[in-house]
Amino acid sequence: MIVKVCGVRTAAIAECAIDAGADWVGVVLEPRSPRHAGDAEVEAVRRALAGRADLVGVMVEPSAERCRELTRRHRLDAVQLHGQVDPGVVGDLDVTVIRGVNPAGPGEAFTTDWWPDCLLLLDSAPRSGGALPGGTGVPIDLATAAEVAAHRPIILAGGLTPDTVAAAIERVRPHGVDASSGLESSPGVKDPGRVRDFVLAAREAFATVEARRMRAAADSAGRQGGSR
Repeated sequence: MIVKVCGVRTAAIAECAIDAGADWVGVVLEPRSPRHAGDAEVEAVRRALAGRADLVGVMVEPSAERCRELTRRHRLDAVQLHGQVDPGVVGDLDVTVIRGVNPAGPGEAFTTDWWPDCLLLLDSAPRSGGALPGGTGVPIDLATAAEVAAHRPIILAGGLTPDTVAAAIERVRPHGVDASSGLESSPGVKDPGRVRDFVLAAREAFATVEARRMRAAADSAGRQGGSR
């Protein structure tokens, strides 16, 4: 199960996330975002990771050329793409592609163009027209997310915090979770304690769900064996 801390701009926060057990650390490469990381900041984060976690570059509606260029420049392990993006970008990259979508409800969730070859990240829809997709801090509808997660692996995002992530994992059963604004003391400024608490809470919740699943599988196997 994947735990991702996004919107990281300093080596100290990257190290905090890794020490707590994060699998992915995201850097926002969209200049309009308050969490935008410049070249020097991305390099500091990448050096802090030192191969202990994957570096994910978050982009909004990049061209295929820009996506390739940023992937090479920052030596990204994965890219997370939001907004209107040409599906051909997937074939142009040799790194993991995460497709961010913002379904407003269960009906829309299954009509969105998702690109079946990509890992899906579900985030809450922006509250106003022209707002950037992603990083809104608005909780996603968990019923919608759970319905999607029953059909394919997803990364759950949208307003997650250290206090809400365990219940969200229990309700949705996602492949992973992602938080950014819910871990901040102010826009773009991560709070080390909240980062640590989020990762630890997510890890514990995933372990609980997995232990429950294994017990259920063992009980089912026992019942089947006893009926023979």
